[in-house]
Amino acid sequence: MGTNQDYKNRALASLEGKWTNSAIVTVIMLLLSGGIGTIFNAVLFNGSSTLWTLLCLPLSWGYMVYFLNLIRKEDINFERLFDGFKDYVRIFLAMFLVGICAFVGFLLLIIPGIIVALMLSQTAFILKDDPSISVADAMKKSKAMMDGHKADMFWLDVSFLGWIILSILTCGLGFILLLPYIETTLAHFYEDLKANTAWEKEN
Repeated sequence: MGTNQDYKNRALASLEGKWTNSAIVTVIMLLLSGGIGTIFNAVLFNGSSTLWTLLCLPLSWGYMVYFLNLIRKEDINFERLFDGFKDYVRIFLAMFLVGICAFVGFLLLIIPGIIVALMLSQTAFILKDDPSISVADAMKKSKAMMDGHKADMFWLDVSFLGWIILSILTCGLGFILLLPYIETTLAHFYEDLKANTAWEKEN
């Protein structure tokens, strides 16, 4: 496994020449997720949060996977953002269960919530790499992959805290570039984690 700076350097290298497209995809994602919620609140009122969740969870998955495709030099057309809707039930269920598990952990105490979130953090990528895997098996595989690496990812996440604060100070505009940077970094972390897990099995 690499250092935090290794992953960030790789992310910057992957994003070279692709910042514009990445920013556009981010704006689309933010507008759709925020816009959908606003429309439902204004028009539907009751049940709007449920409908917003039904649409936005697959969109969030598509956004994560977009940057995994980017670092692999695969197709990164804008429509990739909506790939989660092609396998809607499986993707929605996975993202929903991961969120619920983390939420329950946070209800108990902050630390258990963080641990659960880290443990299940690779589920989305695993679903992308194995279209036939069940949601339960993807979550189990994420747990196994993160064994011994939860602290690595925790400190990688924490390393973006300064940039997050700066982005907030720009009234959120900074997130248009920061989110692609974060997602690309996490995609590189997954690739290392995947290779490391395969190596451990062989040895």
